[in-house]
Amino acid sequence: MQQPGIPKHDYQQIYYRRSTALWKASLCFLFLLLCVSLLWIIVDGQAERLETIYYSIAAVLGMWLVGPLFFMFVSRLTRSPAVLLSWDDDALNTGKRKIPWSRIRKVELASPARSKWLLSASPMIVLFLKDGTRSHIQTDHLLSKKELNQAVTLLQETLQEQKQDHGLS
Repeated sequence: MQQPGIPKHDYQQIYYRRSTALWKASLCFLFLLLCVSLLWIIVDGQAERLETIYYSIAAVLGMWLVGPLFFMFVSRLTRSPAVLLSWDDDALNTGKRKIPWSRIRKVELASPARSKWLLSASPMIVLFLKDGTRSHIQTDHLLSKKELNQAVTLLQETLQEQKQDHGLS
C-alpha cells in the first residue's frame, strides 16, 4: 500500500538470489572437476588409445561449454548487491549504463538462443529504444521463468506509467 507523500516509484530493483548463483556455480565447478579428471586419466596413462580420444574431446568440450558459465555465476555471486537491474522515476540502470525512460519505446523478453560459439545464451530483457536501437539486459540464468515474466511485466507497467506521467509517446 502506498503511503501519502511518498512517490509511487521512488526506487525499485530486481534482485536475484545468491543461492541460485551459488548452486549453479557449484554444479559447474563439479563438472569442470570431472573434465580435469578425464585429462588426468589421459596424462597418467590409464586410458586406452580410443578412450584417450573420447576423454580428451569430452574434457575440452566440457570446459568450453561450462567454463564461461562457472565464471559468470561466480562473478554474480561475488557482486554486491545482488541486483540485476534497478530504476527510479528518471532512468533504468542496467548496471553498465543508465537509460532514461524517455528513450525507451518498448520492453520485451527475448528467448534464449545459442551464441555463435555454441555457448549458452541466457534469456534477456530487451529495451527497444526510440532511436531504433536495442539494449539487452542479460539475466545470466539467475531468474526463474515466473520471475522473468514478473520482471518484464513490472518494467512494462512502469514504462506505461512513465509515459502517462510525463506525456511521453
